[in-house]
Amino acid sequence: MIPVEKRRSWLARQVGTLALSHVRVQNPMAVVRAAAWANRMGRLGVYLPLFLVHDLGLLMTAPKGTAGVSLGPNEALLNALGLPDEARALLRQYQALLQTISNSEIVEKATSWRLRDDLVAVLLTKILGDLYHRWTDPTKSIGVEDLPLDPQTYQESDLAAHFKDFDPAPILGFLKFIGSQQLHVYTSLEQIDLDTLRLLGVFSGSSSGAGSPALDLVDLFAVFQSAEANDVVNFSLELLPSVLETKRASGVQTFAVDGYASIEKKGNLDALILSEFAYDDDLFERKVIDDELYYYGHEKQREEERRLQYILVDSSPSMRGVRQVFGRGLALTLAKKLVLQGDEVWLRFFDSRLYDTQKATQGDFSAPYLLCFKSERGRNYAKVFRQLHLELQRLKREDRRQMVVYIITHGQCHIPIEVVQQLRREAYLYGIFILPSSDVSLEYLDLLHRHQIVDAATLASRKGRRDRALEIVNDAGAPATKPPEKSAAPKPALKEEGAAK
Repeated sequence: MIPVEKRRSWLARQVGTLALSHVRVQNPMAVVRAAAWANRMGRLGVYLPLFLVHDLGLLMTAPKGTAGVSLGPNEALLNALGLPDEARALLRQYQALLQTISNSEIVEKATSWRLRDDLVAVLLTKILGDLYHRWTDPTKSIGVEDLPLDPQTYQESDLAAHFKDFDPAPILGFLKFIGSQQLHVYTSLEQIDLDTLRLLGVFSGSSSGAGSPALDLVDLFAVFQSAEANDVVNFSLELLPSVLETKRASGVQTFAVDGYASIEKKGNLDALILSEFAYDDDLFERKVIDDELYYYGHEKQREEERRLQYILVDSSPSMRGVRQVFGRGLALTLAKKLVLQGDEVWLRFFDSRLYDTQKATQGDFSAPYLLCFKSERGRNYAKVFRQLHLELQRLKREDRRQMVVYIITHGQCHIPIEVVQQLRREAYLYGIFILPSSDVSLEYLDLLHRHQIVDAATLASRKGRRDRALEIVNDAGAPATKPPEKSAAPKPALKEEGAAK
């Protein structure tokens, strides 16, 4: 229930608009989700009436045929408002718009993918953002504040009373405005790219609970505005089905019948340590009840090395066009495979500097950032990789682990050879060079533990692009890594080891 001191607040006004809602569900948390969507839209500068956010959001998240979901006004509540005939006619237009939206293919797909709240809020902003900015009511954002996410605030509120507490003219004016902009709203909906929506669903998951990591709303919104991001999305979707079945390898090691791995407090009777039979009957029975007997164990969990997979993606002006599409699509797919294998994955862009680290986990993936990141700088590879060397040294000193560094760049990525020698001592180096304008003749090439070259002929065809990328992902996804060399000088065998696949 809304407190007395809040009866004339932004919250009360927003709750009052729910009397005009035309999408009804039995789930009491539906209004709370609508408030969460409205709060996220507010961070993008869009403050729409709550009933509209509620209705369109539920259309995009509640599958058709769900028990308790219905489209239509609450007649008893509308009668209590005492609206004039003109307002009722506007509401009928609004209901027709909702019906049209509910029949859209975009909405049908969205409801089947169970989108999380961040993504729903961005989609609503994409559909209704222009409408909001063209709405000229000067009171539309006065007193805005975050809405509470307490179900009792909405369940115990008298919607009709809150609606009558305010002048209905602005909200009726909004209904008239949205009625005149129905084609614009529907066009904005149809402009949403389904492939982008599907890819973001793959990377962000369906969770929308309090424990779900938040996505950057600005990056997420920018993905739907960028034509370049759409090209990367299409390429990534060609690759992802081949890696989504990746499973983490079992860490259980089984020993021979005559060998033991450990002493356990649980096990089979035939593995019971013989000295346990020395207890008298009463004490033995007590130990059985309390699980205090000891057994030989034939299995034990492998203590696997904590491996850090560090993916660096060149974002300099030389990586525009097809290089950018292939490189970022490859980075996304490789990162997804490594995460599914259970590794810790860091992704980072570089040009004349190293940009912020994006850490990918099972529940959190920075796909929007990777899809729409733009660099406005030149390139300074010597500076970048000297900085990387210092970071790798720090990581090795503070938390010793095996590190694999993937460098996705082009054939003119010139790094001082002494810097590569230093990096080699800290990590396994895997270079991927995309569409070189001439033969790759980098001095440090033989110092890399492994490298791949993607030529123009490969990128010329869709199948060639896809097959080459999957070949690299499968090869790089589980590299036969070994401890970094202690010597700065390369061994004679390195030339063959670093040869292009």
